[in-house]
Parts: sequence; C-alpha cells; structure tokens
Amino acid sequence: MFDIAFSELVVIGLIALVVLGPKRLPEMARAAGRWMAHIRRFVEDVKRDVGSELRREELAELRQVHQQITETKQLFEHTASSAFSSIAEIRPPDSAPDYLVKALPDAAVQDAPVPRQAGMPGADAAHAPAPKKRARKTGRKQPAGPKTKKTPARKTHVRAGRKSKS
Repeated sequence: MFDIAFSELVVIGLIALVVLGPKRLPEMARAAGRWMAHIRRFVEDVKRDVGSELRREELAELRQVHQQITETKQLFEHTASSAFSSIAEIRPPDSAPDYLVKALPDAAVQDAPVPRQAGMPGADAAHAPAPKKRARKTGRKQPAGPKTKKTPARKTHVRAGRKSKS
C-alpha cells in the first residue's frame, strides 16, 4: 500500500522510541493498531456497500430484461394462437379454382405424345427405352485416386525362445 521498506520502518521505530520513551511506546503502538483496525473496517464497509449497490442495479436490469422477454413471449403466443385459429377456419375448396397457373397451355398438353412403358399394350419399339451401354474393359486398372507414397511395412523380428539365466 505505502511503498515503505523495512529499513525505513526501523528508523521510524527508533525515532518513536527516542521521542515517546519506553513507557509510552507500547501504548501508542496499541492505539495505532486500533486506528488501523477502524480504518480497515471502514474501507471494508464501503466496499461492501458499493458492491451491494452494484448488485441491486444489475438485478434491476435483469428483472427488466426478464419482464421484456415475458411480454415478448406472451405476444408471440397470442399471435401464434390467432394465426392457428385463422388457419383452422380456412377449408380447402371442393374443386380447383380457375386462377391456378398452368405449366403448359391446353393445346400443348393435347398435342404431346403420351409416354408408354415397355410391356404395356400398345407400346412400340420407338417409345421403348434405350438399353444401357456397358463400359468396355481394357484390361487396365483405373487409378483409384491421387497417388500416394507407400511406406514399406515394418519387419518384426521374433527371437527363438531363449531362456534367461536366473
């Protein structure tokens, strides 16, 4: 706290011994100790009061944030419930409405050929799916991926069962 070295404290103690004398020095040391204890208690009380005020302010802010979150939650729940109730009231129509967008005009749909599956009656060879081509084997292996440097395997040596001397 104070930048006082031990040698300086010894000099102050010797001066106090000379000025106060051997009879009054212990009494003054006790009084100085009491004053230091009072000062320390005062400083601790101030620290505690400041800390409690800071905690009160933080708690007040946290309560305010909690209240805002609760209000937002209630608003969200109210909006969601009203949206769900309005969705429940809507019923799908019996037939499709006329305003739906069509992908192709009616004339294009009527002129388009109908795809037929092989094996169905009326299927001809023109509409049959083409057979899949097989890959030709060349006898060479295709590279599996990027070339990596292979390290040789470690050789382990097994000694024949030697008996140790005991």
